[in-house]
Amino acid sequence: MTSPEIASLSWGQMKVKGSNTTYKDCKLWPGGSRTWDWRETGTEHSPGVQPADVKEVVEKGVQTLVIGRGMSEALKGLTLPPRLECSGTIVTH
Repeated sequence: MTSPEIASLSWGQMKVKGSNTTYKDCKLWPGGSRTWDWRETGTEHSPGVQPADVKEVVEKGVQTLVIGRGMSEALKGLTLPPRLECSGTIVTH
């Protein structure tokens, strides 16, 4: 099973193929997508993406994870703690 594809992307709007939802931020995994609500895990521009955000999609079967830094690259990257294992590839873009 593959992850959904991004159909379009512009400032504050992301559309996923096969979904009628327009996201501001989203998480994709094999067979699904959902809104990425930064407040759930404490993600902010700085310190950036939280390990809990990665853990969720890794547990859903993601083999390659691409973490976008936003249109102005304001979102800081991610430092994974040793206890969070990912058998695939994580890329900050």
